[in-house]
Amino acid sequence: MDKRGIAPLVATIFLIVLAVALGVVVMNFGRAQIEEAAQCPVSIGLNFVELNNQKQICQDKAGNQIYFIIENGNNIEIESIRIRAIGSNAVLVTDVHDKIEKLGTLLKYIDFEYSKYGDVKQIKLTPKVSLYGQEEFCEEQSIVLENVRECVK
Repeated sequence: MDKRGIAPLVATIFLIVLAVALGVVVMNFGRAQIEEAAQCPVSIGLNFVELNNQKQICQDKAGNQIYFIIENGNNIEIESIRIRAIGSNAVLVTDVHDKIEKLGTLLKYIDFEYSKYGDVKQIKLTPKVSLYGQEEFCEEQSIVLENVRECVK
């Protein structure tokens, strides 16, 4: 075998391995940046139902409950809702595992111990949807309400 042919062959293989390794590093870095900045790719359209120009959410201090009615948009089914209720003493975070179909509505009562959490300062509802076989919360499409009114019976 001619020794002059081996050196260029080794150099070519080395350059190919170097190019592949560099490509893998760049692709992994790019994927990490995309996942970090990822947002929900679909507009959900989650909203509080309004009756008589009043959002249907209220706090029932006597019954230790928060009551709300929400409706989904027409783009995707909601798998569950994460509720964060900020009280004057503590924060309640709980999940409601009821599915809401496209254009569906959900009426729910959530237990809220006023002696433990205090008065409700803010409610945040975050939808969880299934995208490409993975369930994920769509934080940027949460609905937030401050100054939750008292329920009138």
